[in-house]
Amino acid sequence: MMLLLTSLCNLGISNDMVPLTVCFGSYLCIFLGTLLARTVRLKAAWEESSGESLLQIQLLSALKNFVTALGYQSPICYNMLLPILRSGIDVNSPDELIEDGMMLWEATLSHAPSMVSQLLGYFPCLLEILERSFDHLKVAANIMEGYIFLGGTDFLSLHSSCVASLLDLVVGNVNDRGLLSILPVIEILIQCFPMEVPQLISSTLQKLIVICLTGGDDHDPSKTAVKASSAAILARILVTNTNFLAQITSEPSLLLLLQKAGFPNDENILLCLVDIWLDKADNGTSIQRKAYGLALSIILTLRLPQVLDKLDQILSVCTSVIIGGSEDFTEEESSSNNLSPVRPHVPSKEFRKRQIKFSDPINQLSLENSVRDNLQTCAALHGEAFNSAIGRMHPAAFTQLKQALKMS
Repeated sequence: MMLLLTSLCNLGISNDMVPLTVCFGSYLCIFLGTLLARTVRLKAAWEESSGESLLQIQLLSALKNFVTALGYQSPICYNMLLPILRSGIDVNSPDELIEDGMMLWEATLSHAPSMVSQLLGYFPCLLEILERSFDHLKVAANIMEGYIFLGGTDFLSLHSSCVASLLDLVVGNVNDRGLLSILPVIEILIQCFPMEVPQLISSTLQKLIVICLTGGDDHDPSKTAVKASSAAILARILVTNTNFLAQITSEPSLLLLLQKAGFPNDENILLCLVDIWLDKADNGTSIQRKAYGLALSIILTLRLPQVLDKLDQILSVCTSVIIGGSEDFTEEESSSNNLSPVRPHVPSKEFRKRQIKFSDPINQLSLENSVRDNLQTCAALHGEAFNSAIGRMHPAAFTQLKQALKMS
């Protein structure tokens, strides 16, 4: 064992390496050839450490620091790194080894300039680990996010069934803290693949509908956050894949789930979601509030008399989002200007994440135009009843609405 520890030290890789790298900055490249030559020793140390869990944990931790130090040049050590990573995330390994293996996995994806086929093939290990325990769910969510951003359509095509199984396993079987870790991943998936993913994860989305429509959250911030995030995901689907949400809210399997949860079976589920969007309009992020507003504007186009009963509230929320959210959206657009293709950049998970955020349909669509156009549709559908509903609006609210829509 002393020989193995000596080999590790000789590599110059330790928990102190990251701050050392920060000090040297670009000068790291000078020493890169020497360091890579010595990675052979680390590979040998790993092979000789079989059965020595504590030593393997140290090796995995050292490797994580090494990957962090190399940054976006880390692929040059993949021949040594990836086989060790695969051993570290073996579901049959001890818990403490899996924990460090997942930390190395996360670091590898965070510093990868692109996805490689060998790393892409490791994704099913994540499902196997979560089937064993949810102890490392937060790290697992970060890993899955990395696969979405770096793997793109190749990732979804290769691992679609695994993605569906993983999300179905987590949602409904973890507490609110766990849900708050995985819900952003679901939103990113739908953001990247609005037409493909909803159908793929329909079982998970049904559970989100149940979460939104059942259970109180008035005095529990975690439950409020879970319900607000779930509602924003469903609002996003209505905006980007309208027909699917109409389909899923009428499926018998969803009605059965709601019935088991004690929800009245004579309620219009889509209109109940409207109530949630109205209720949670002050709880979400700026992009979530805009998703609520866009979804509510689409509701105006439904040929349902109940829409007019909610018209005042719908227009009030949309007005609030348009007026109150303009500064948030301007700031996001300003920060996204750094993504201009004429500027040099390093391809990476973070760069791809920012690109996707900038091109998000919710970001790009004009809520002002949507409300203005859909109000006209609503007026055409309901005629005099629409005029009566508009007439019941408070004069101050109606004035604000006209200001928000830039109507004379």
